Amino acid sequence: MISCVVIGAGPGGIVATKELLEKGFEDVVCLEQSNTLGGVFAKGYDNLLLTSSVTFSMFSDFWVGEGKSHSFWTKDEAVKYWKDYAKHYKVTDHIQFNSKVETVIENKDGSWVINLNSVEELQCKHLVLAIGNNNIPRFPDWHKQLNNISYSHSKDYKNADSFKGKRVLIVGGGESGSDVAYEIAQVAKKSWVSLRESTGWIVPRKRGEHAADVSTHRGIWDLPREYGRHLSPFVLKLERGRKDPVFDVLADLNERVPAKNGIWGIYGTKTLALPKAVAHHGCEIVGDIVQADDSQKYLIDNQGKVLENVDAIVFCTGYRNVVHFMPDQLKACDPRSMFKHMFHLDYGDRIAWIGWARPGFGSQFPIMEMQSRYAALIFSGDMKLPSKEAMKDYIQKDLKIYQDQFEGNAERIRSLVDYHRFMNDLSKIIGCYPPLGKYLITNPKLWFHLMYGPTQATQFRLKGPGKKEKLAKEIIFKLPISTYNHIVKAGLRGRIRYAHKWLLSN
Repeated sequence: MISCVVIGAGPGGIVATKELLEKGFEDVVCLEQSNTLGGVFAKGYDNLLLTSSVTFSMFSDFWVGEGKSHSFWTKDEAVKYWKDYAKHYKVTDHIQFNSKVETVIENKDGSWVINLNSVEELQCKHLVLAIGNNNIPRFPDWHKQLNNISYSHSKDYKNADSFKGKRVLIVGGGESGSDVAYEIAQVAKKSWVSLRESTGWIVPRKRGEHAADVSTHRGIWDLPREYGRHLSPFVLKLERGRKDPVFDVLADLNERVPAKNGIWGIYGTKTLALPKAVAHHGCEIVGDIVQADDSQKYLIDNQGKVLENVDAIVFCTGYRNVVHFMPDQLKACDPRSMFKHMFHLDYGDRIAWIGWARPGFGSQFPIMEMQSRYAALIFSGDMKLPSKEAMKDYIQKDLKIYQDQFEGNAERIRSLVDYHRFMNDLSKIIGCYPPLGKYLITNPKLWFHLMYGPTQATQFRLKGPGKKEKLAKEIIFKLPISTYNHIVKAGLRGRIRYAHKWLLSN
């Protein structure tokens, strides 16, 4: 029997396999259905550009190279980094390519049997499901009325060539929807984007020559989330002050966000693609579609606007949390019902989900790494999961926090988490949270980098299980620090605000 099988060789599967190898699971097998690693990213649309910078996207203990900190990977560059990482940590030796999982069966003794399309059968004690939740497209109910209007999902989108000269509706305004809308708007005769309420909170990838997510640091993000109510109008005022049509559209769209916490009450849309499509290419924002007349090729939104002679629709409407090859009771698991979005209450340390936590801001890759570190510690016996009742309490506490922060978005997007809150919480459970108070006194230079450099994965290699202190410090000191910009100033104002409230209450 194999000690552990990892399903999927995307970034989550690669880092999970690496962490298991470092904990002594020398017989770990990683199953990948295609002939290369990279997962859904390797199959993404032609011009895919990650929305988190290289600084945030890198794993904690594998440097990206000099001079790249403010860059954003193309899909090919991301896959190359993961291949280099896998080779460096000897993960590639454990990947079994062209191995599609047909069924996973639970044995009476608690082990797992995995049947492959090659008729091969594997049996393992522990299982890691690292295929992510971008597999089964989700569509609105009205798509069933479409017969004469062609439609597709962003999962299958490659480029805008087939939409030249057509009248096209894009449904959804997340990051992929924004990129798709921008490409199509440049070649279509007419384009619209349908939004239920709003996009996510739009921010540019870069501000000048600097990656904007370098400002995703503790200097601002360690403040209470209600501060988003003060931060958001401040940021909107600055964006409008640019007197730039693209940023005017950005501000218009962000003002539509109904979340009480503003920028901290919704997911980020870290691209200017949709504002550019509207400002420069005539793309039109419409409401939620409520009626489709397929025979006449027109659609009506919730404001009564009629979209006439629609030729094609691209649904950028997300995915369902369904894994068809799993046992019936595990086919559709709600991430919010699992401990830290990874451990099922009824299955404990026998199976872990990696990649079912998607941050509003920040990057999913450090979260995958932190989850993988925890799973390896649990599977190896170096740590034990809390009791079932304690995990229930954790889950309910997290649910209440996210419902308060994200409101309806927490219900609708079941994988949505707050990056800093998630990383801080899980690192404290593992024991690798950086000792900020200690560094303030003993190493103020390091403290400053931890507070005003990006809160990426390397911060969590300074202490505790899996620590690589020397390497971590080397990398942290190479990473960029935020300039003294509007975010830093807003963070300082926020700290003064809450210090004043504390003094008054005491």
